[in-house]
Amino acid sequence: MKFVNSLNKALDKLLRENSEVVLYGEDLSDPYGGAFKVTKGLSTEFPGQVFSTPISEAALIGMSAGMSIGGLKPILEIMFGDFVALGIDQLLNHLTKFRWMYNDLIKTPVLIRATMGGRRGYGPTHSQSLEPLLASIPQLKIIAPSDYHNPGELLEYAVLEDDAVKIFIEYKLLYPRELRLKDKIPDSIEVLYSSSNYPTAYLSNCFFESPEILLISFGGNSIIIEELMDELLMEYELNTEVILPSVIKPFPYNDIAEKVNNSSCILFIEESPVTYGWASEIIACLAENGLIAGKEVHRVGAMDLPIPSSMGLENKVLPSKSLIKSKIKKILNLERL
Repeated sequence: MKFVNSLNKALDKLLRENSEVVLYGEDLSDPYGGAFKVTKGLSTEFPGQVFSTPISEAALIGMSAGMSIGGLKPILEIMFGDFVALGIDQLLNHLTKFRWMYNDLIKTPVLIRATMGGRRGYGPTHSQSLEPLLASIPQLKIIAPSDYHNPGELLEYAVLEDDAVKIFIEYKLLYPRELRLKDKIPDSIEVLYSSSNYPTAYLSNCFFESPEILLISFGGNSIIIEELMDELLMEYELNTEVILPSVIKPFPYNDIAEKVNNSSCILFIEESPVTYGWASEIIACLAENGLIAGKEVHRVGAMDLPIPSSMGLENKVLPSKSLIKSKIKKILNLERL
């Protein structure tokens, strides 16, 4: 099953079985079915629960607050995650604060679906990864599945069982990709999962024995990492393990502690800028808890620049596979081989 089909199937099930679920956003109605076709067919099947809206992210996020207080479970699609910034006041100063301002007498179980990531040539305002910006908002949960997770299952749980305010990040390059589940897992990779409601995926090309480097990332970076693991094994016989959490805030420190303890060299990979980035926060927390003392820790991410429209330039600004590979070779002194 493809990533996009998993989401569409989950939304169909949620709408069919739960009258309080409402799905809305810009251009969701058929025949368009959303910019990335995640909602295709749903407005036809559920005309009273699925609807398109005018272009106003501030109004859309504000609406979700009112809907949730009134007993609905709204799912809001933001066409491009960059546009969350247009509703930041509603998200930062209202939606995530209501529960606290009213002494926990009300809840706002809102889920905001937002596409993120570049590598499509969409330019500086349609290609960003805003995880560090969003992660700085108190009480906002961030779910960011890779193709080694089932996004539909995570979406269902988040809507029905998790009453937090949530951003559900969907990476553009993952939509057409086959999920790496069961018989779709490459033969060269072994996969394990944590037992949490938002599971962390652990990947290994060495049967989880004596990794020479541990990579920690999330979301669409799994595509690059999967290719990297094969290349590093074939070219340098490099044993590699990978941690891919499905929720990046709050970060699942308990899930990764053992892997971190057993690794002497760790590389964090993010598509957002390294400066004041997601990896910086995780590394700081690991350091404060004594989990990376004496270890070699590195990070790689986007340059501190707007993302270009030119695909060639975009590949230089974002952390390409070749850049990450060069970083690993330098860290492990493989360039001499």
